[in-house]
Amino acid sequence: MNLKRGNNLINTTLIMGIILFGLSVKVNAQEWPEIFNPLVLRTLYLEISPGDWSIVQNDETFDVEVPALFWMEEDSPIQISVRRKSGDPLNSGSGFTKVSLKLDINEFVTGQEWYGLKKLSLENGDDQDVISEGLGWYLHRVASGSEGYEYNSGLASWIRLIINDVDTGVYLSVEQRDKKFLENRGIYLDGETWLYKVSDIGNSDLKVGGPENSLTYDVLCYQPFQEQNEGCTTPPNEIFTEELNEYINMRGLLTLGAITTFTSNPDAIFSHGKNFYYADFLSDMKRLYFPWDLDSDMGGGGSDNIYQSTSEYSSILLEVPEFRSFYSQIMNELICGPLSQENLFTFMDVLEPILSESIYNDQNNQIEGSIDEHFDNRRQWLSDRIESVKSQIEGYIECEMNNDCGSGDMNTDSVLNVLDIVNLVNVVLSGGSDECIGDMNGDGILNVLDVVALVNAVLNGNE
Repeated sequence: MNLKRGNNLINTTLIMGIILFGLSVKVNAQEWPEIFNPLVLRTLYLEISPGDWSIVQNDETFDVEVPALFWMEEDSPIQISVRRKSGDPLNSGSGFTKVSLKLDINEFVTGQEWYGLKKLSLENGDDQDVISEGLGWYLHRVASGSEGYEYNSGLASWIRLIINDVDTGVYLSVEQRDKKFLENRGIYLDGETWLYKVSDIGNSDLKVGGPENSLTYDVLCYQPFQEQNEGCTTPPNEIFTEELNEYINMRGLLTLGAITTFTSNPDAIFSHGKNFYYADFLSDMKRLYFPWDLDSDMGGGGSDNIYQSTSEYSSILLEVPEFRSFYSQIMNELICGPLSQENLFTFMDVLEPILSESIYNDQNNQIEGSIDEHFDNRRQWLSDRIESVKSQIEGYIECEMNNDCGSGDMNTDSVLNVLDIVNLVNVVLSGGSDECIGDMNGDGILNVLDVVALVNAVLNGNE
C-alpha cells in the first residue's frame, strides 16, 4: 500500500487553494503564536559580519554572542545577538557549517520583542533530521490541544534561514522556554511563578523565579521529582498519589510521557528522565510540564514497549494503578484522536509540498534518498507505531467517532457538502470556536487541517 497517497489525498489544487486563502489572512497578523504555524514556511534573515559568523560556526563554548540584524520577509531589520546553540554541526560538501542558533531579541535593545518573543531557538535537526524533529513538535502541539491538558506545551515551525544573502537551508524555529513563554500562555504571575529546566537526571535548574525554590519543589522532595534528600523519602502509595494529584497536573505529565513514548524518544522524561521543563505556581495552579530537545524523535532508540520502566518517572508513576490506568486512557484518546493515522497523514499530505523544494535544496538536510521516500518512510513509521501502541494499551477501546463532534456538518442539515466547507473556513478565519462539530481531527483546535479533512470527506461522499 502506498501510504503517501490514498483516499485522503484529494485534488491538490483545491487543498492548497483553501490553505493559501486561509493562511494568507492569518499570516498577515503575524502575532504569537501564528509565527509558529507549521504549515507556513517563513523565511528569516540574518546579516552578520563574515568574521563574527565564522566565530559562531566554530564556537565550541556555545557562549560567544555576536551582533546581527534580523528580520522576517518584508519586516524591517532589528538588532539582536546570535550565538551557537549546543548540538552537532552539519557540514556539506561546499564547506558550509550548519549549526543550531540561539537568538536574543533584547540583548542590545532593552525591552525589544519580536512578535511576542524575546528569545528564539533555530534547530538544525542534527540527531535525526529536521522533518522528523518538526513532526515531534507537532505531535506535542496537537496532544496538548486535547481536552483537559489545559495549556499548549510548546510551539515550533519550519523556516528557511538566509544568512548574508546565502540560503543556509531549513531549520526548526522553536519557542524558547522563558518568562515570555509563560506570559504568552497567561500563566505567569510576578513573584508567584517558578520555571525549572531538567537537562540531566535529577538536576532541576531554576530559570525563572526564586531565589528560593517553590513550595511544590520543597514538598515533592523525593524521587523522581528531586534527588532524594536526607530525611525525605517517597511516602506510602496512598499519600504519594494524593500529593501528586494535589500538586501536579497529572494529565499534562502523563500526556508528555505518552507522546515521548509514542515517538520512541530515547532521551526524554519517560525514557531517560531528562530534557523537559516544568513550572510551579504559588496560586492554585498545579505544576505544568513542557517538552524540550526533540532531535531524537522517531529515531527508534527508545523502547517499543509503552509501559517499560526505563526512567524513574515511568517506573515509579506506572507502578501506581491510578496513574497507569490514566496513562492508558490518555494514550487511547491520543491514538483515536490527534495521533490517528488519518489525522497525521492529512497533516503530512499538506506539509510535503510546502517543505519539499526547500529541504531538497538544503545541502545539510540529514536525509538519505529522495524527499518523497523520506516522507513515505515517516508515514510507514507512524503507521507501524500506531498499530503497535494500539496492541499494547491496557483496556484498549476501539476508536469511535462522536456523532456530533468531528462530524463536519456545520449547518446541521445532515448532509456534508460545500456549504459546510465554507462555514468551517469562516470559523477558522474568525479565530476558531469551541464548537466541536468542525474539529475533524479531534485535536481540540479548529484550523486548516480540519478544513482539509472536511474537503476529503465531502469529495469521498461521506455523510
